[in-house]
Amino acid sequence: MKPFKNLSVVVLFLLNALIIHGQTTNPFEGLKLAGPEDIKQGTPLMLDPMSTPIYDEKFQKINPTDFMKIMMSNEFIPEPYIDNDKSVKAFVLRKATEEEKALMLKMQSGMGADQEKSVLIGTEAVDFVLEDMKGKKIKLSQLKGKVVVMNFWFVECKPCVMEMPELNELVAEFKGKQVIFLAIAVNKKEQLKKFLRTTDFRYKVLPNGQTVSDSYSIKGFPTNLIIDQNGIVQYVSIGIGPNNKANLQREIKNLLIK
Repeated sequence: MKPFKNLSVVVLFLLNALIIHGQTTNPFEGLKLAGPEDIKQGTPLMLDPMSTPIYDEKFQKINPTDFMKIMMSNEFIPEPYIDNDKSVKAFVLRKATEEEKALMLKMQSGMGADQEKSVLIGTEAVDFVLEDMKGKKIKLSQLKGKVVVMNFWFVECKPCVMEMPELNELVAEFKGKQVIFLAIAVNKKEQLKKFLRTTDFRYKVLPNGQTVSDSYSIKGFPTNLIIDQNGIVQYVSIGIGPNNKANLQREIKNLLIK
């Protein structure tokens, strides 16, 4: 999605107007609208109003409750503003174009990358060590002999949250089988604790997973990946769709009977 080229000009105009009318602080001072070359492709934008300020098109700060309602509407696009070090320091939500709305619907309909095209298929899974929410270390290579289902996600990813009820059904279906379900989140533990208080997700959640995500060259979220009993990647899918659960279910069953 391309940034709205004139938005930075509008930001400066409106912020100057606010300063003239008595607001002496400019939250965008020293920031610029990020361009396509400023943020590495595939980098998840952490839309967390508790840690990064988020503004509407009138440059009013958005509270966390309203933010979730706005993002769930599929009507807005977050525009990141960065400092001189290219670190994202703020977001402005603008109205999405019809083309952008269509793209979001396409992504949520599971029209992302086909799993057969993934270069990961047939390769040895990259080993890693992460701590779960209780501080227990999980080492992937120690799980050989079991089918490992991995979900790459982050809290602010709407499609990630949308697929959780179906993923929970998979966990229930294969309870007691030689299957491990890991949810590798790029969020920090504190963010996940708050999220999990109100959202049921029955995978074993592993915070601080950005490095692992990078090691698997994850390009979109959610990404679901299945590793066989010998540590070989057998399935990869990006995005969500009507057949997502059935595809995962079929692959898990096939590996269990081998």
